[in-house]
Amino acid sequence: MNKFGTIKSKILQKLTEAYANGDKVKIKEILTSITKDADFKSMYMFYEDMENKYFENKEDAKLFLEEISPMLESKTSLNQLNKFCKSLDKKLGDVTIVENELYSNLDILSDPTQLKNVDKKILAKTKLIEHLTTKKEIPELVETKFSSNENLLHAVLANNFNVLYDNTLNEKEKKQLTEILSISDEDLKINFNILQEEVTEKISDILKEEKNTELLEKLSTAHSEAERMKPSKLNYYKLQMLKSGL
Repeated sequence: MNKFGTIKSKILQKLTEAYANGDKVKIKEILTSITKDADFKSMYMFYEDMENKYFENKEDAKLFLEEISPMLESKTSLNQLNKFCKSLDKKLGDVTIVENELYSNLDILSDPTQLKNVDKKILAKTKLIEHLTTKKEIPELVETKFSSNENLLHAVLANNFNVLYDNTLNEKEKKQLTEILSISDEDLKINFNILQEEVTEKISDILKEEKNTELLEKLSTAHSEAERMKPSKLNYYKLQMLKSGL
């Protein structure tokens, strides 16, 4: 059975594809399955919250990881949760995803501590501390209506699915997202690297001319985020939105 982070990535990929194709039935089917198990939903929301969690100093980040590590181990050892994950993973089937480093490190942290994996846990904690102490502010000048498909899950859990689906993307944006989802992995990597270079260079040029302190800070944050992005269909879409917002 795949680990929790992989299952979550598969869910997000399936949701994004169904969303872009206008398949509300499929979306509801997946999300109904997710919400059937309270422990699974709790873990899902935790992984999602970790995306933007931030601590100003490393000591607080270390303390946070020390507190959550045993909780994660305890949660993933639950028989009921494991049975649910196995069943859901089977239902999702084969899905091509790009590894999410954050999820992978959380998965390592969730594994039962053994002599053979202590080194992996130490490395995972080091990378998680780096993630937790990195600001993840989304600049207002590049904010989009569809910055992350996790927003879709949040809305469904809050019973706002129909409103979000009907109003989030216009037809042009849906078509654009559909084209991205249909791109091959090889073409994705090539196009992503080209676009990433274009966006970072464009922001660098703007930074050289910009005098407004507040805008300079936002542009610097956008530049850092663009540089850190790894090839994925979702990040490719985000870079396109970032480029159009500059």
